[in-house]
Amino acid sequence: MFTMTNIKNVYDEVQVFFDEELDWNSAIKRDWVEGFLRQQAWQGADDQVLRDRWHNLQMFVAYLVYSSDMTIDEMTAAEYSLAVEWMIVQTEGFKPNVKTVNHLFDVLREFYGYLATRKIYFDIAELDQAAAFMTGSKRLKFIEAEDDEESSLLSKSSPTIPKDIGHIVGEAVERLMLKFSSYFQQEKFIEDFDRALVLYLGPLGQMPEDENDDEFWLGFWDYFLFDYHLLANDRTPIVQFELDYNERLTEEERKILQELMGAKFTVFYVESVVNQDWVDCVNLLTDEKFRLPNPNYDYKLVKKLLFYGHVFLQQEENELVMINFITSVEISSNLRRRVKEEINRQKDMLALQQPGVTWADFVERHANAVRHTIDLLATWARVNVTSYMQVERNFPQPADDAKTINTAVTDSIAVFMPKFGYSLHDTILAQKLWHDFSRIITVNVRKPAVWAAAVIQAYSQINNGEAEMPLDTLAEEMEVGKSSISANRNKIFNVLKLEKYDPRYLSEEGMISLLYDLQ
Repeated sequence: MFTMTNIKNVYDEVQVFFDEELDWNSAIKRDWVEGFLRQQAWQGADDQVLRDRWHNLQMFVAYLVYSSDMTIDEMTAAEYSLAVEWMIVQTEGFKPNVKTVNHLFDVLREFYGYLATRKIYFDIAELDQAAAFMTGSKRLKFIEAEDDEESSLLSKSSPTIPKDIGHIVGEAVERLMLKFSSYFQQEKFIEDFDRALVLYLGPLGQMPEDENDDEFWLGFWDYFLFDYHLLANDRTPIVQFELDYNERLTEEERKILQELMGAKFTVFYVESVVNQDWVDCVNLLTDEKFRLPNPNYDYKLVKKLLFYGHVFLQQEENELVMINFITSVEISSNLRRRVKEEINRQKDMLALQQPGVTWADFVERHANAVRHTIDLLATWARVNVTSYMQVERNFPQPADDAKTINTAVTDSIAVFMPKFGYSLHDTILAQKLWHDFSRIITVNVRKPAVWAAAVIQAYSQINNGEAEMPLDTLAEEMEVGKSSISANRNKIFNVLKLEKYDPRYLSEEGMISLLYDLQ
């Protein structure tokens, strides 16, 4: 979240911002801003007015730096509209209404006018165009950038393939990327972002040597937006963005967002080249066949590649179009078969937790595990990553579905698990563990918090291995005795015959840990 620094005078604020808060030089120079403020002061502006002028300029400078140090000359009317949307998300107190935005534009006009007195000229026609469109009526409007190629992509009436489908689709995604990035930089998503990075990297935690590696961050954002599940509500970030931000998007952007939300994670290989435009592909997991634009790779090479990433179906043509970030890895046909066997086993594990699970259900929950599985088998040359033993075990079955469950324990689990950093999905699985246990034996619950703590400890030992929830932390936070927690935890383990990575209660973190566990 972007906020103004509270310092004694406005000139100190300007100095701190340019000297300490900016990572590199801005397209707007510090002496320009200071000169403008001094001119305003000579014209009678008081401290409150000067701070207001600086606050608006500070937002604009921050946006220019954020957008790869864009210059003022490069600012189109549409770019000014994007800048305002970024400020609405990033700036505390910046209200999305005509009055606030009109005032911002007035300050920029004053600033450009001051620069003209110093013989530093910028064309304000684009600024005026943006102001007229965005603030010319009672309701604030945003500018929809015209792009005939994107419009043609979204029109499903034409069966012809665009000449550069990847470029066009990439531009469509890029239009929303700035807004995605701004939205998810809010403080409330910091914990989710950090957790997503840990899950994406896996237990080895190997960040690329170059932390600005575009390929790495494209892959991460592809995972984060489409496949990660938020701690608070288990939604994917792109779904949460649509719920919170849809009203701020242009009509064209809403259409693009809906297309993106229909994307499905798919693992596939090329079966044959139809012609210079199309290739026939096979979904590795379901054996479904579909057609994709020709990636124009060497034919001998493309037959050896396994692809994975997000695609969406154009229903009228029954063809798929790649979007965003598709990864490929060169593997033999034998290794490709082993990849399929490993992922099949993982789906069987999820079926023990979620009977009747489909492939769509599996990849919706564990697309990240699929990524890691392919990487481990293809890059790290692992023989296998998923144990047969967990799938083939005999599990005790709850005898009575109608048996009364102590809801005070269920509620206590729901209260404390988020405090310990667990997700909503974790909470649901832990509650399922308690319900299963309670339906096998009769439980005498004197203090619900003791049983809730025991369930949380058992759950952490199933999924987190060496990083299990410390007994001391549970006892202190839940105000119960350590010996009581341990005794109840042992009862739960014995009755349910729990083991590390038990598939009945295996989380996303647990599945990733399982893949990297060499034992």
